Formats: sequence, structure tokens, C-alpha cells
Amino acid sequence: MDNLIYKDYAAWKLENQEILEQFNRNDNAIYDRLEPVYAVLNHIYDMVVNGEELDEDFELIFHSGFDYLSMQFEVIKIYFETLFQKNCDDFIEYSDLLLYLIYISDVKTDLDSNDVDSDIDSLNNLEVTIENMIMERNNDKIYATNLFNKVFEEVFSSIEYEYVSIVDIFSEIAVSLGIFLYEDDEFVIGTEIK
Repeated sequence: MDNLIYKDYAAWKLENQEILEQFNRNDNAIYDRLEPVYAVLNHIYDMVVNGEELDEDFELIFHSGFDYLSMQFEVIKIYFETLFQKNCDDFIEYSDLLLYLIYISDVKTDLDSNDVDSDIDSLNNLEVTIENMIMERNNDKIYATNLFNKVFEEVFSSIEYEYVSIVDIFSEIAVSLGIFLYEDDEFVIGTEIK
């Protein structure tokens, strides 16, 4: 793999460092969600900086993780900078709803990459509903969570699909690399959200 991707990652980190640190300091749920991917990328990047030779697995992990992180973070930044005018307090208040949108996007991408049609009416309607709630500043978390869980239960049972998120995969990679992210918290990713 070309070392250019590691230079791109260094530039990406530099460009987004302030926002990432702000999200981390404010205990933003979005940072927590993306942290396993970010931590693994940092670990592999440090290996490269230290001159270690990476095997194909590490290169694939890095490439996949960086593609995912940069794509998701661009969407997050649009909401943060445009809709919330970089107001961290407002942004944190709607982080759960934004996480639902990220999860929907992740599921649709996973379905498409496994040749399963992701154009599912109830999933599309859920996405529009949550986007509208954010735009209208309607933060009815109970309604959103109940709707989210109901739609995903129906979708996954109707298409008989078991979804494993990229964040779950990167959490496992982090553990295998000795990176422990949630030592003090009981934080489970990818289970039903309550």
C-alpha cells in the first residue's frame, strides 16, 4: 500500500484535531461511537511512524477504517458547523439522533456491499423522520428510540440479516491490539438502544 494514505491521515487529523478534542472533552456520544476506529487508526499510524513494517491485514484495516472515519466525520462536521453553528451544547443535545442517522447509513452501506437491496421504505422513512427531527429541533428521544428499535427489528427480521457494524469490528480489533477503550464504562455498541 502506498504511504500516501498515512500522510493523508496525518493531514486529516491535523485538520480535525480541534473538533475531535472538543467532542472528547465534552463527552459527546458521537466521539464515543467513533473512538474505536480512531484509536485503531492512531495505533497503526504510530506503527508506521516508528518504521514498523505492516502486513496486508494492517493495511486493509487502516484503509477501511480511514475511509469510514473520514466519510462519517464529514457528515458530522456539516451538521456541527452548519446546522448547529459550532455550538457544542446544542450539538450534544442532538448527538443521539445523529448517531441514529450514522447507524442507518452504516446499515444501508453494509446491505449494499453484501448485495442486499437497502432501498427499504421503512428504513428510508426512519431516516427522513430523524433528519426532520434534527432540523426542527425536536429532541423527543423516547419517540425516536422506540421508532428506531421498531423499524430495525422489523427490517432485520424481514430480510433475515445479521448486521455487524464496522465500529463493533474495530472495537474487537482494538482489544486484540491491547487498546482498551471502555475500562470504566459498560458500553456496548450495536445492541438495542434504550
